[in-house]
Amino acid sequence: MIVKSLIFFSQIALIGLTAFSVQAKQSLFTLESPKIKVTIEPSTLSIQWNNTSLNKPTLKVNGVKQRASQINSTRNTLNWTLLPSGLGVTATLTDKLLLSFSAQNTQGIVREEPLSLTWYRLTSDKTQELYLPFSEGMRIPIDNLDWANYLEKNYSGTNTTQDLKMPFWTAKQNRSYFSWHLINPTNNHLYFSSDANKLQMTASHQFTVLNQQQPFVVSIQQNSDWLGGAKAYRQWRIDNGYSTTLFEKAKHNPDVKKMIGASQVYLFGNAGISIHDVKDWQGLNAWALKQSIFTIKKDVKQALLSANKKKSYLSKYHQHSLINTINQYLSSTFKVPNPTITDNSIEKQFQATQKKKQWISEHLGLYLIEPTKWEQALSKNMLDNLYKSGLRRLWLGFDNWLPAFFQPQVIEDAKRLGYLIATYDSYNTAIPPFHNDGWLTAQLPLTMMESCTIENADQQKQTGFRGNGFYLNPNCQLQYVLGRVKDILRFGHFNSLFLDVDGTAMAREDYHSSDNEQMLLNGFNNRMKNIIESTGIVLGSEDGNALTTKGIVFAHGLESIGFGWQDYDMTKNKQSPFYLGAWYPDHGPAFFFKPARVKEPYKTLLFAPQFRIPLYQTVFHDEVINSHHWHSDSLKFSDVKTNRDLTMMLFNTPAMVHLNRENGQTPASRRIKELMHYQLAFKPIHQQLWNKQLTNFVWLDESGEVQRTSFSDGSQITANFSNTAFKLKSSVIKAHSIYAEIKGISPFTWGPM
Repeated sequence: MIVKSLIFFSQIALIGLTAFSVQAKQSLFTLESPKIKVTIEPSTLSIQWNNTSLNKPTLKVNGVKQRASQINSTRNTLNWTLLPSGLGVTATLTDKLLLSFSAQNTQGIVREEPLSLTWYRLTSDKTQELYLPFSEGMRIPIDNLDWANYLEKNYSGTNTTQDLKMPFWTAKQNRSYFSWHLINPTNNHLYFSSDANKLQMTASHQFTVLNQQQPFVVSIQQNSDWLGGAKAYRQWRIDNGYSTTLFEKAKHNPDVKKMIGASQVYLFGNAGISIHDVKDWQGLNAWALKQSIFTIKKDVKQALLSANKKKSYLSKYHQHSLINTINQYLSSTFKVPNPTITDNSIEKQFQATQKKKQWISEHLGLYLIEPTKWEQALSKNMLDNLYKSGLRRLWLGFDNWLPAFFQPQVIEDAKRLGYLIATYDSYNTAIPPFHNDGWLTAQLPLTMMESCTIENADQQKQTGFRGNGFYLNPNCQLQYVLGRVKDILRFGHFNSLFLDVDGTAMAREDYHSSDNEQMLLNGFNNRMKNIIESTGIVLGSEDGNALTTKGIVFAHGLESIGFGWQDYDMTKNKQSPFYLGAWYPDHGPAFFFKPARVKEPYKTLLFAPQFRIPLYQTVFHDEVINSHHWHSDSLKFSDVKTNRDLTMMLFNTPAMVHLNRENGQTPASRRIKELMHYQLAFKPIHQQLWNKQLTNFVWLDESGEVQRTSFSDGSQITANFSNTAFKLKSSVIKAHSIYAEIKGISPFTWGPM
């Protein structure tokens, strides 16, 4: 009897084990298309693509594992519901795999408690490289712990809407490249860490009370090369009507063609006189010593007294100090009221600037050169020098519009010479009245700040740039924005405009207006579109993020990614070789003009050519002209300048150089010479390639120090980043140089100064 009982229970156990095995087997579902077989485990979202593991079992909702129910499958479609969350999921296979998550039927989502879906985990044990559209594009070896640590420290928890410059990534597994495209790009976060000496990455999506009705959709596709994800995204943009080429933009506005072959230049200085405008320092010194209308710093006054008494030379420091004292007095004397919704104060600012200029003529005219040549940022002499130096294609930008108000004739002269000339403008941060008189763009009506400020889920107002004021919803007070822009252009005579932040896709949910992130993205795009349509201006913005490029011709920011914002040596330690510099003096802030070195690990990770890949240019080369961020022009970092210059030529993007009266007066200026040297190569290349697609990018050596880009017309550019010459067919490419084989012109070599 004992033996029979044992046999009976063994049989029961075997039956139970068999039933469990069948159940486990049935939890895997297969979708098929002509060339692809995908296997999915619905409850964990483990995915196999033709026997390649794409996604580790990772699926959780608010940290809770889920089980799949109500499963329905066909040959190429799988539907199911996740419990206990209630999320609906659909997987559809064609030539790609489409995953769609819906929270429409879920319960319990409230303002401060979103539903968080963790849906992706990189298969680090099977992946060799990750390609992320941070900056221009980064190639990240999975086993590089420096990269893992950097990403964990600087980007873990990153909001993909803003920090991914395009909403996709690509993972290399052996000879296959799989791209993940976030078709719904908002409310997504990436998390980075290291484990088993490899980079780990997970992704999550948040369903909130404001976006609950929006499905979250992801497209997965296999590609043949490392640019495959970018090429697929480019085609998706074209197919869905998001792409407008530079060629098409130029048909509507001929001024767009002035950007072809143009270097980017920012001009520094206020609306006032410069030391270069003084012809009689003895006379000006004597006048200043007699004045009681302004206070002269003690050391400056002593220098003036000494120079006046001895009729001796006044140092450049004291010259600048005296001129700054005069300009500051005038700025405080000829002030204008804060703007209101009905009066943006731009006309009053223009009138005040004319009064300032008149005062200078009446009181200081005897000591100065002729008035047509005055100005801190851009004088007539400086303009003439740029043109005579052979710099016929330039974009010239001010950090605000007052210098143009001071010398409108110079602006007209610049346009006649064929230049685009622009001012910086912004409508994203509003500061309280009298908070910072020099921050013109943020001086917006108090009622606008009160009504348009973004309110976060925690009921707090979203603080503005660097903790000043508040960030505003771009959907708010569009008519005021359009009115101010038109007045700035009218009184400033500009033919271009740089609109800060709008192009960064810096979207947040706004619970004051009940606008979700997508609505704010639409707001940025709509604002830029309306500015272009109502003014006909050549418009640019920061970054040129793929989600906010509506109508813009150029962007500043992607060719040099921001880094080290909190680094002590870079921001505070004035004795460090990595210190970026102070934000003064106004006519030439050290932060912009002082050369600096790049600290590790930034130097290697962000500037070594082996880690750069032209993802952005693959998508946008013939749509948006992108350059460096104005914080770090082409001359800022001395120890990576060569790599930056070669990368710029390889990807066919323009240089950016900062200028002021101090360094823009003569052809002998190093900065002028650098601009001329950049133009020797960039101008002829870009004139041929501006409307062409970047189609390929390869390494010609194992180390990645010799690289080549190819374009849709057959043109090729090869860059040798190494210290030794490289033989290419019948040509030899010198160390630290590019070899350009451009259709329609003779091949040539170029290297940085």
